[in-house]
Amino acid sequence: MNSLPKPQDNRPEDPAEEGTPSGRRGRPRVLMANEPRAYREGIAAVISQLRPAVEVETVEPHALDDSILRYAPDMVICSKATETLKVRVKVWVELYPENGAISVANIGGRRMEYTEIQLPDLLSIVDKAGELAKTN
Repeated sequence: MNSLPKPQDNRPEDPAEEGTPSGRRGRPRVLMANEPRAYREGIAAVISQLRPAVEVETVEPHALDDSILRYAPDMVICSKATETLKVRVKVWVELYPENGAISVANIGGRRMEYTEIQLPDLLSIVDKAGELAKTN
């Protein structure tokens, strides 16, 4: 028998609840699909630690559109905003698109540009996504 502790997982206990907005019990969901992978995983780990009530999923950027349909996220952090993202997600951040110096955020239809986006900026946007999710 394996007595190692199970790693913390922010997913619902009932697999039937995964991927359905109603199954989240009010927990905001953030989908990470940015490059490079180490950056994506590092940001996801920090958000999970500093915002434990938030579900964080990481996916490869090429899987962004399918993952939006599957997870119904409240927020997406990506390297390139797609049409599916713009239509289906109210809060998103495009980190340094096309390796540029500016990151772009959309918060409920309001576009904001960040010259050098920092972790506190991302956490603030995560919090706003959570607030918007509660009102829907």
